[in-house]
Amino acid sequence: MITSVRARLSLLFFLFLLLVLASVTVTYAVVASQHHDARLINLAGRQRMLSQRMAWLALVAPTDPMLEADRQRFTQTLDALRQGGTTLDVNDQWVVLPPPDNPAMQAALTDVWHAWLRFSVELDRRIAAPGEPNVALTDAALVLLDTLDVAVAQFTVQAEAKVRRLQVIQFIFLLLALLLLWMGYRVTRQHVVDPLASLGESAQQIIAGEMEKAIPSFVDEELRQLATVLDTLRVEVLASRRQLEARVAQRTQELTTAFEFSQEIVAQLELDSLLKSVTNRARSLLNGRAAALCLLDEQGTTLRLAASSGVDQARPELRQPATADLPARVIGQGQTVVAETACARCGFLRGLVGAHCVATPLCVGDEILGSLCVVRSGQEAFSPEEQTALALLSNTAAVSIVNARLVESDRRQARQLAIQQERARLAAELHDNLAQTLSFLNFKAERLNELIVEGAMVNAAMELAQMRGATSRAYSQVRAALTGLYAGEPEGRPLAAQLVACVEELRTVTSLPIELVIADEDALALPAIAQQQVLHIVREALTNVWRHAEAQHVCVHVAQMNGQACFSVRDDGRGFDPACVDSMSHMGIAIMRARAERSGGCFTVRSRPGAGTEILVTFTLPASAQPAGEA
Repeated sequence: MITSVRARLSLLFFLFLLLVLASVTVTYAVVASQHHDARLINLAGRQRMLSQRMAWLALVAPTDPMLEADRQRFTQTLDALRQGGTTLDVNDQWVVLPPPDNPAMQAALTDVWHAWLRFSVELDRRIAAPGEPNVALTDAALVLLDTLDVAVAQFTVQAEAKVRRLQVIQFIFLLLALLLLWMGYRVTRQHVVDPLASLGESAQQIIAGEMEKAIPSFVDEELRQLATVLDTLRVEVLASRRQLEARVAQRTQELTTAFEFSQEIVAQLELDSLLKSVTNRARSLLNGRAAALCLLDEQGTTLRLAASSGVDQARPELRQPATADLPARVIGQGQTVVAETACARCGFLRGLVGAHCVATPLCVGDEILGSLCVVRSGQEAFSPEEQTALALLSNTAAVSIVNARLVESDRRQARQLAIQQERARLAAELHDNLAQTLSFLNFKAERLNELIVEGAMVNAAMELAQMRGATSRAYSQVRAALTGLYAGEPEGRPLAAQLVACVEELRTVTSLPIELVIADEDALALPAIAQQQVLHIVREALTNVWRHAEAQHVCVHVAQMNGQACFSVRDDGRGFDPACVDSMSHMGIAIMRARAERSGGCFTVRSRPGAGTEILVTFTLPASAQPAGEA
């Protein structure tokens, strides 16, 4: 009797494999026979077609060479069908046919042979006397066709009989396959599914904590071994659970306290308060007499006492080398160390005689920030669970220390960035307003001096009035820039009107021949902040042309290209090399570039000595302002 599940299933699989192989073999043999039968049917059908074509050729073209070729092929194929032999199939491929083994088929082919002999005689007679009546030939052809139809029907009946035999065989195989499947189902259900379900119920009982009930045994070897192993595991788990329940109950409070401490520590962002809280919680967690937290300096060579708890004499200036005995094991090797305070050379521990201490590193990944130490009076040592709890608290504290440092660093960087931004704003406002006003005043002062020398006091008074107005504007601009109230908001007028006013003002003040060309008004559909920066950049560029270029003609051109608003200021002055410009002494270009980039634009300077200068600023237009194709 088979007592192994593996043997039972292997036997079933072997029988099923034999059944599949037998089914495939029989099917392949029948399919090959069907292929042969199909070839015979095709050949018989071709014989019928040849007989019709020969009858037609004998009537209309008895001397046609095709008639003789068809007679030879018909004779060759008929001999192969009757007696076996070699002939050409319908694809003109040589095939070997066996003699027919069916008496009915032999009789049908014999009738075809006799009809063919008669038809052949009539063909010869027709070829010899083409003008005679053709009734006998037609009758012989009809008889031949009838006998060929009977032969084709016999071939078809023979093929259908083979198909029916194949169907019966396949049905028998199907019944055998179903029988094997039923047997496999019974074996699987009785020897695999039901025992595994029983084992599953026992496992669920173990998971649910019901470990008092023994695991049932089974007949099959594999399942019996599995049940034995599972029952042994149940016994061991039951014993381990009873041992662990006491330890879990003992340590649950410690872990709960450690978790609460870690939540409080993570919420701390002030570094000093955080360090103080860590030492207090560590001392409370381990019921210690004192606790200390030391941090490494930037060089990583010295430990400095950063915070302490429970000892009044602890001083924050206490230091010790990181290469000392206890720090070397904690910091250098990343270990949690338990030692006696009498054996330690730490200034903090020297005042705590007759106690034990546990020290663990403050780790963030592979980086060690320092160490956390807890001291306990008496001879009670720290258990491994307490050391683990302190290590977990130390890791949480290390992450919080890093976060607090990052927050402090971010605050310093934010203050520095705010100062730099304010300086940049003040520089831009003073340059765009006060510097241009002072240049204007300088120009007017020279003009005023010329008028006084010439004695034109009326004109000199007018120039002086303009200087007084410019001085008042400069004073207001300086006050607004220093107090931060000057936001530089754009005027209520459209950008085109502001550009016209700016060009007209500089044309009047500087006498420069400035031309304003707005080729595409869609390029002016920019956000308000971009319009403001464009106006400042154009004003600064024109002022630079007046100061330095010695130009005879200046053109301010506004266009739109590929969804970009393009603003250019071109002059025919003396030009310069942009690579040789000192940004510290020529702030205009730097400020123009900063204005463009700050509002999302692109700033470009194109110039060569003696070939003029072009200032180009481009901004991406909003989708609503672009043509439909480009948007």
